[in-house]
Formats: sequence, C-alpha cells, structure tokens
Amino acid sequence: MCIRDRFYNEMKHIRLIFSAILLSLVVPCGYAQTRQDSLAIAHAQWHTDTLKHGAVCMYTNIHVFDSPQQISIIKYDPKKYKTQIVQAPQMTMTSHLAKENQAEAAINGSYFNVKTGAPTTFIRLDGIVRGETTRAEAFRTDGAISTDKNKIKIHTFDSITSKKLGKKYKNILAAGPLLLKNGVRQMAPTFPENTGKATKGNAHSSDVPQGFFKRHPRAFIGITPDNQIMMEVVDGRFKKHSVGMSIDELSYLAKQLGMRDALNLDAVSYTHLTLPTICSV
Repeated sequence: MCIRDRFYNEMKHIRLIFSAILLSLVVPCGYAQTRQDSLAIAHAQWHTDTLKHGAVCMYTNIHVFDSPQQISIIKYDPKKYKTQIVQAPQMTMTSHLAKENQAEAAINGSYFNVKTGAPTTFIRLDGIVRGETTRAEAFRTDGAISTDKNKIKIHTFDSITSKKLGKKYKNILAAGPLLLKNGVRQMAPTFPENTGKATKGNAHSSDVPQGFFKRHPRAFIGITPDNQIMMEVVDGRFKKHSVGMSIDELSYLAKQLGMRDALNLDAVSYTHLTLPTICSV
C-alpha cells in the first residue's frame, strides 16, 4: 500500500507493498504479557521525525515480553495522504518498488510463492482479481485490508466473506492473522509442549504449523479510533537487539498502542518498512 500527499497535483505516496514470506518452523517460544510489559510500552522513549503534512515516523528500542525489541512506525492521516496496494510484477525489494511508485513510505505484506513470486492470498486491484488464497495459506489468512476511495478498512476474511468483499471492494488484499477487531484481541492458537499442532477450540485450525505463530520479525498495519493509520515493523532474529514477536505478543502490542483494528501483514524473511530519508530510523 502507498500514501500520496493529497496537497499536490502529482501526489507523493506512502505505499503499502504487499508480497509474501517464507514460513519458518524453528523459533523460540513466546512469553505471557504482564503489567511490566504494559508499562514498558506506555513509557517507551520514541525517536520521532515529522513529514511536511503531518505523517510521523518513529522508532524505539524497549525491553518487553522478557526480550529486547525494536519497533518502527509511520503514522499518518489518510485524509492527507493516499494509500494504495501495489503488486510487484516480479520479486523485488520493497525499497525499489517504493522508489518506482514515488512512495514516501512502503511496507511489504501478505504471502507469495517464493519460487514464482505469484501471490498466494486473495488480491484484487482496480476491480481485477490478481490472486486467490491457496489452501495452504488459509490457516493464517483471516483478515483483509481495502483502500477504495482512500478509505482504509480492515475486515475479517474467510471463504464466505471473501466473495462479498471481492465484489464490494475494487482494491483489497487478504493477509493475517487478524490481530484486533473493534478493539478486541483475536485469539491465536496455543500449542501443547513438544508438539507442532495447535489445541482445538480456538479461532484457527488444530493442525496449523506451530512455528509461524511464534517469534519472528513482523510487519502489520493498524487503524486507531480516530482513523489514523499506523504501519509498523518489529525487527527480529537479533538476540541482543530485537528478537521479534509472536502473533499473541503482536496483538498485545497493537492493543497497547491504541489501535482499534490491526492486521498482521508479513513475517519471517521479508519484513520491511521503507521510510523517507528524513526519518532517522
């Protein structure tokens, strides 16, 4: 997706660029959230820069969930920028795609075939379906984001709603898991010790891969109650710098940051947030 500055005839964009990730199964376990985690997030020291029409890029290094984490965010008013979903014609770096589309910022997301680059989740651009959610991706694709008429919305998504959403919105991308909906944290699977299968009775299949839901680098998008958009990345796989977050930890973070709705976009190998050079992230 992208955001364009709406005060120019040739508008600049902050584009959210959605392309998929490689699933990894070997990851450390998550930790239960505590009051100390809430306080750490609430009192985080953010390094911030502000763009011409009010978009704010920011980052922080904090100790939360009994681990070091680096969080980068760009927050903006969709009334001042245009947000677009962009599909790369071939596998490419997020930063390159952002430059090609004159985007002020970009984030990658959703899932694709790592050999062909073809999307493996539902995507519709300008009314044309460019990809369908494969059976293998269904376990984590329970949300979607639409950008029609620059109104950014996060939806629940499944085999039933996909047909309705696909007809209603010309620009929509399925991703997941859904982290927050109307302020309520969505339930991630829990895994019995020493097994690779989730317990039954939750929002996800009982045979989903365990590794995806544990700690990885993460990219996600959220909407606040006053309709501000937040694109965020949690760095990962750096033991002393930032280890990454589980899906459960990510939904907790989104809630603590004041989001109403939030959707995981990406994880593992390709998580990336491209920011303007003014932003010292």
